[in-house]
Amino acid sequence: MGSSADRLPFFAALRSATRFRDCLLLAAVPALLVGVFCLPETTKRSLTFSYTDPTLLTAYTANFVHFRVEHLAANVAGYILLAGTGYALAVLAGRRRLFGVAGTTYLLAFPVVLSALNLAVPRDAYTYGFSGVVMAFAGLLPLLLVLYAQEQLDPHVRVRYTPGLFFATLAVITVVALPHTTLTFAIAGAATFMVGVYGLSIRSDRHRGVTFRTRLRERPGYGDAFILGLGLILGYPFVGFPTTSWLDSTIVNLYAHFVGYCLAFIVPYLALELGVFERTGSRSNDG
Repeated sequence: MGSSADRLPFFAALRSATRFRDCLLLAAVPALLVGVFCLPETTKRSLTFSYTDPTLLTAYTANFVHFRVEHLAANVAGYILLAGTGYALAVLAGRRRLFGVAGTTYLLAFPVVLSALNLAVPRDAYTYGFSGVVMAFAGLLPLLLVLYAQEQLDPHVRVRYTPGLFFATLAVITVVALPHTTLTFAIAGAATFMVGVYGLSIRSDRHRGVTFRTRLRERPGYGDAFILGLGLILGYPFVGFPTTSWLDSTIVNLYAHFVGYCLAFIVPYLALELGVFERTGSRSNDG
C-alpha cells in the first residue's frame, strides 16, 4: 500500500493519478460512436455484420454502428460508467498498464472476435452495436476492484480471490438473462457453489477479514469507492442482460454480451496470474 495513499484524501489521490491524455483517449470512443451514428443510414447498413455474408471489415465496423438514439445513448452511458470506473480503480491500484492493454484489446481485437463467435449460431440476420464491447469493460471490473482493495484497503487481499466475485456475477446473469431451464439452474447452482468455496477461503483468514472491514470504515472515500464498485459489478448485469431479449423488435444479442463479459475477465486474470503484468508500486509512480 503506497504511503501517498495514507496522506491524500480520495479525490485528491484520484486527481493526482489521472492523466489528461488518458481522459482524451477514453473520450475518443464516445466521439467515434457519435460520429458513426451521424453517417447516412445506407453507409451504416454497409458497415453491419451479415451472418450470411461476413467480412473481416464488417466484423470490426459493425460494433460501432447504431441506428437508434436510445441504443447509442445506452451504450455510450454504459461505456462511460464502466470504463470510467475501471480507469479510476486501475490508477488508484497502480495498474494503469493493465487497464491500458486490456482496454486497447477490447477496442481493437474484441469486435472481430465477438463477430466471429456469433457465426457459431447460423441464422439469416445481421448484427451491430457496441454492447458486446461495453460488457467486456464490465468483465474487467471484478479484477480491478480486487487489485484496488489490495492496494488501498488491505494488502492481505489476494488476486486469487477474484474468481469468487466473477462467479457471483455469473450466478446473477444466469438467473436474469437465460431461460429458466434445468441447464441454467445447474449453471447458477455451480456458480453459487464456487462463490461459497471462494468465500470460505477468504473467511479462513480471520485477521484479514477484520483488517479489511476496519479499513473500509477508516478510509473515507476509499471504502465508499469499493462499495460503489461492488454494487456496479453486481448490478450492471441487470442492464447488460435484460430480462427480455426483445426490444423494439430488435434482438438483444445476449450471446455476444455473455462471451464478451467472460473473455474480458478470463484473459487479463490469467495474464496477471502468469506474471505478465507486474505491480508497478504506488499509483503516483505508475507508468
